[in-house]
Amino acid sequence: IYLSQEVFMTIGKGKVEIQEIIRIIGPFPNVKNTLQGKTSVTKPTKNLNQQGKTPYFRITYDSMIDGLGKEIMAGKEDNIRTVDLEVLYATESVIVCQVPQEEDNVGSDEMFAKNGEALLVFFEEEDLDAQLVKNRVDFKAD
Repeated sequence: IYLSQEVFMTIGKGKVEIQEIIRIIGPFPNVKNTLQGKTSVTKPTKNLNQQGKTPYFRITYDSMIDGLGKEIMAGKEDNIRTVDLEVLYATESVIVCQVPQEEDNVGSDEMFAKNGEALLVFFEEEDLDAQLVKNRVDFKAD
């Protein structure tokens, strides 16, 4: 059993890296998993009730570096994961996204439903290395 502790996103031109810090229940250290992939902007699709909405920020993950530093490639097309995020607000310091909901009755007007679980808020982190040390993960293992 584990709990997600922190998530850090680094975006480059057409690339993304997500560092997830997880806390394993018990006398175990925190673990950092790193997801890597590509980014693009896509038009809204009809199947998720997205007509009239803004374009989506698409993240496609095709590799993961586990807590031991081992890179695991997706290999097969079935293992590649794609996430579409509707960007609600973005500046140089903050990005607010909404994960599209599968249900037809949930849209942007209900983004705060279920305690806002469909919202992701990313703040600019001035010193990522310090945050990784604070979360007790080895940031030099990359």
